[in-house]
Amino acid sequence: MNLVELLYGSAERHSPRRAMTDVRSGRSLSYGQLAREAQRIGAFLKTHGVGPGQRIGLLAPNDLAYVPAAFGLLDSGACLVPLASNLTPTETAEIVRDVQLNGCLAWPKAGALEGTPAAVVQGGECDGFTFQWLDRDAEAPAEFYSLNPAFIRFTSGTTARSKGVVLSHEATAARVEAADQVLAFSEEDRILWVLPLAYHFAVTIVAYVRAGTHILMCPDTLPRAMVDAVHRLKPSVLYAAPLHFERMANLGPSPPFTSIRVTLSTAAPISPAVMDRFQSVYGVPVGQAYGIIEAGLPCINLGTEGLPSTSVGRPVPGYEVAVLSDDGKRLPSDRRADAPEDLGEIAVRGDGLFSAYYSPWQLREQITRDGWFLTGDLGSLDQAGALHLKGRKKTVMFVAGLKFFPEEVEDCINQFRGVKESRVFSRPHARLGEVPCAEVVPDSRGCDLDALKTHCARLLSSYKVPLEFTVVDAVPRTPSGKIRR
Repeated sequence: MNLVELLYGSAERHSPRRAMTDVRSGRSLSYGQLAREAQRIGAFLKTHGVGPGQRIGLLAPNDLAYVPAAFGLLDSGACLVPLASNLTPTETAEIVRDVQLNGCLAWPKAGALEGTPAAVVQGGECDGFTFQWLDRDAEAPAEFYSLNPAFIRFTSGTTARSKGVVLSHEATAARVEAADQVLAFSEEDRILWVLPLAYHFAVTIVAYVRAGTHILMCPDTLPRAMVDAVHRLKPSVLYAAPLHFERMANLGPSPPFTSIRVTLSTAAPISPAVMDRFQSVYGVPVGQAYGIIEAGLPCINLGTEGLPSTSVGRPVPGYEVAVLSDDGKRLPSDRRADAPEDLGEIAVRGDGLFSAYYSPWQLREQITRDGWFLTGDLGSLDQAGALHLKGRKKTVMFVAGLKFFPEEVEDCINQFRGVKESRVFSRPHARLGEVPCAEVVPDSRGCDLDALKTHCARLLSSYKVPLEFTVVDAVPRTPSGKIRR
């Protein structure tokens, strides 16, 4: 199968209906126009020799042209490798090298990569896009071609170097189907889109297109602009990162979001305090999803089913989730655990799992245990079978033998007046092993660091209170927006 068939099926059913609208300019593409442009880009690439199994990069910004360009790449049979437009030249070069990129399709303002002279797309939504060969003859590992690869997505790299994750057309379709069993998208849905397409096209956009939804692309992701867009455009779905929800909640009183039926936070855990504040301001609960590149969205909590708001929900159809001890035994799913030593590693099994890591090459079967993928995340299952995500194994801090997660301390800091965001990290300590330190980004009101330390000492155990607080302009983040650990 090929995922582009999902677009063409929607175009047959909904040809004149709007598929996408740029909310700033008001320009729209119908499903018929989107499908025709994807076919045209696919034909353009085939004319220049692109075929099945070739790794072709897509370097384009968050606008209307990205979607037909991406589907056009899939139409050509190529394996799409997203190159986010916010990557540095060094980061882009690393991806080109790691996946042995054969070629690249790029928007007109992108700088040329080293390769053959570029062919130029003439006319249409992708007018001015260029295609160039980088290393046309570079061969992938032999098993790669039999996987029916659709995407190579790179992990966030919050604690280590990013890995290239190979996703097949079939696994991506299974992810879309599983998520839709819970989210129930339809042609009546209007989606307010604020996330980077380079990181979220593979499942989310494909799911929206499959269902015939209307995607409202909001290029301005400042909190006031997002709130105004919800009130003005009346979307039914808001899928965003925790930082979006936090900054919107911090704006204060607002008319309720009466059009929203689903909100979904993913990419990182969201603070319960932020969820409560958002619901009190806008009148809708914040749902959560457990999203990982290797598995998709294996758990979803819509916030409307009576599950604890702190959980990422139960497994969606087609997936199993287990929590394992250090010796690989399943921990009981009838308890809530908060201390790191009482948690287990989250394992996921299902049809939507990835096919391989590209560099170094490892097939899924060489990585999983009896089909279970060990995520590197720590959590627990409660009596209702809902998963509670606590943090990464690699980010657990050890102070004098006591364990805790930096996210817990960040939640405390971020609740203090005058704090916009924060990052907690550790530094070595001769006597205690390591001690926590905090970087704090103040908002326009400024932040009293002595008062902040007193606030933390009042709410946290003493070993969790940062030894040092430093004011910074911004916390370091990965290209996908996660806090770099």
